[in-house]
Amino acid sequence: MPAGSTCTLRVRRSGYVDLLRSYKILINGTRVGKIARNSVLDLNVPSGPITIEARIDWARSRPLMIVATPNQKIEIEVSNRWGADLWALTFGFRSYLTLEQVPSS
Repeated sequence: MPAGSTCTLRVRRSGYVDLLRSYKILINGTRVGKIARNSVLDLNVPSGPITIEARIDWARSRPLMIVATPNQKIEIEVSNRWGADLWALTFGFRSYLTLEQVPSS
């Protein structure tokens, strides 16, 4: 990629659900890494439209779509707001995880 055509994406994770397990992070459908509890994953991603997803086993987040500009710094937080109850693990598997873009300060 030419210089200046990428941006920095920081994915952070917090919370106590799935304490011992890592979440897989996908960018535009490709697995780019995994993130453990209370940790950060820094990535250089292409500028333009980006789709971000998080997965654990068969459960996942809804895709988060953003448009990245060159040299932009984007921060995303992944969390599990449902807990590990039966509904979340069965019917809620498509929204078991939540992705939110953290506002720039």
